[in-house]
Amino acid sequence: MVGEQLEKLKVMVVEDSSFYKKILVQAVEGTGLGLVEHTASSGSILFERLKQHKIDVVLLEFGMREMSGIDILKNIRMDYPDIFVIMVSAGKAVSDAGTAKALEMGALDFILKPLEVDAKKSVVIIKNRLQGLFTQIMTIKYTSSSASPVNLAETTKLPFQRPPVPGRQVTEKKKLSGVDLIVIAASTGGPVALETICKKLPADFNKPILVVQHMPAEFTKKLAQSLDKKCALPVIEAEEGALVKPGQVMIAPGGVHMTVQTGSESGRIFRLKAAPPVNGVRPSADVLFYSVAKAYKGARILAVILTGMGSDGMLGVKEMKRTCECYCLVQSEKTCVVNGMPKSVVEAGLADDVEDIDAIPARVLHIVHRGS
Repeated sequence: MVGEQLEKLKVMVVEDSSFYKKILVQAVEGTGLGLVEHTASSGSILFERLKQHKIDVVLLEFGMREMSGIDILKNIRMDYPDIFVIMVSAGKAVSDAGTAKALEMGALDFILKPLEVDAKKSVVIIKNRLQGLFTQIMTIKYTSSSASPVNLAETTKLPFQRPPVPGRQVTEKKKLSGVDLIVIAASTGGPVALETICKKLPADFNKPILVVQHMPAEFTKKLAQSLDKKCALPVIEAEEGALVKPGQVMIAPGGVHMTVQTGSESGRIFRLKAAPPVNGVRPSADVLFYSVAKAYKGARILAVILTGMGSDGMLGVKEMKRTCECYCLVQSEKTCVVNGMPKSVVEAGLADDVEDIDAIPARVLHIVHRGS
């Protein structure tokens, strides 16, 4: 059990309601995975305490009075990018637009305060929600460290290996004569990066694009709908059994793993499965990439690794390079909200190119039309 083997997460609860502050503290400590080190009733108190104490996770009330939750989140992401932020709110206090904005800015997830009058029932509901999120955070936190890695083979039947110890390794760079498929992995800050790329792809772009964006289940469809309105290409949330089609951006649904497999006569199709999280996340880019390595064996694959925590996608890129003609393009550190995923690929010697986010669309088009 993760909580029995590893140090508990250090949590700060930021809530201006004393009633809910007590509920959140009890819920955190009821998980067995987190310990509330401090509480704060305002943004100013929060930032004063962050200067003095090491915190892993902030539970942040969206509707803070002195400083809005969005403004607090923005400052946390800027000054403390390694802290995981989970937004907490009463359902009526936040709009879909506000929720999407927080997730775009790097919040890990959103928890709605239960409507239960019974405080004990509320504690149980929030505790159960936090248990999964804390497990995800601990997996990311400790698989990113060479000191106490979690064995990924225990969470998936795919042939994952332990991530390499950080330290750049040199591999022969791949060259592509064109592209059959594009795969993209993104996490914290990914929605904005995806919009930057997809908005600059023309309507006659005829390659399939498969996207894994770490996001809660209810928000990947909203992300797809939002991008679809802004982009020339159709952007859709993938469905079980649907065909992989050229000229479409297909986003993995939150809460399930997305894979592709070869169909009987119709081509490659999507498969969705609610298997355990991999790398602490579901959907996982590694799961998709391993399936691509099998279903597209020998094909020309362009992999794009964008901003995000952890190392999801790195092992999958390695597998695609083994079975396919795979070229890997990663987002530059200076344009990432969090440089974990791109950094893991660079340090494993799997990156063929590193570009600022604004330059990635032109680079993708160049590789597709003229080769790498």
